[in-house]
Amino acid sequence: MSTALVTGGGRGIGRTIAAELTRAGWSVAVTGRTAQSLDDAVRSGDAALGVAGDATDRGAVEDAVLRTETEFGPLDLIVANAGRFAAAGPIWEHDPDGWWRDVEVNLRGAQLALWAGLRVMVPRRAGRVVVLGSGIGTAGMPYASAYSVAKTGVMRLVESVAGELEGTGVAVFVISPGMVATEMTQFPEAFLEHYPDWRDMAVTDGVPPERAAGLVLELASGRHDALSGRFVRLTTDLAASESPAEDAGTLRLIGLPTVD
Repeated sequence: MSTALVTGGGRGIGRTIAAELTRAGWSVAVTGRTAQSLDDAVRSGDAALGVAGDATDRGAVEDAVLRTETEFGPLDLIVANAGRFAAAGPIWEHDPDGWWRDVEVNLRGAQLALWAGLRVMVPRRAGRVVVLGSGIGTAGMPYASAYSVAKTGVMRLVESVAGELEGTGVAVFVISPGMVATEMTQFPEAFLEHYPDWRDMAVTDGVPPERAAGLVLELASGRHDALSGRFVRLTTDLAASESPAEDAGTLRLIGLPTVD
């Protein structure tokens, strides 16, 4: 049986990813800051283990990997899903520490998931890491500068690490799951003042979270390891995704399948 760890897996997209992995027969551990949501995920059968801890805390992330492997055996997949979008509005009007916290959760959270996961995967020459990115990271986003900076950094991080992983048997991806109706896409009012059309977008035109989970399962299968290092979107068919990456400025953008 395969083993997975999903950070930020107590709710939102992370919870759905954990549930879909579980239904596919994986042994799944989830992390998060709120023990109650993790307990609920385990009670409902969406995950087999909940490990409370902050995604930006090195010790907590390392402990989550250790506990997952102790409980279920070698770790095959990490989904670095933990994220935050709270700092909205002009940068000079926002608390600098709150702005930096958005960057920290999204970027340091991904870095620590990679650090802790690859330390056990690389020696075994097997495993995959999927990091949740965003289309917002492909260009500057006024009034969401912290989130935009963090998600751009995540893409560059994954691209760089993929080069370090060549020949190890381990693959890493960053994905854009699309606009999914979650607590995070109930955007701060300071952001919606400038983007009023986004107020109900995730509800009226959003992507079902199960499709994002389907993309994770597809990447976890190992069939697309040649795409390691790519930013993959839930927008195009698989045949298109196997073509060479399309350059877009300094970032490489490519699509993977729409999962029905």
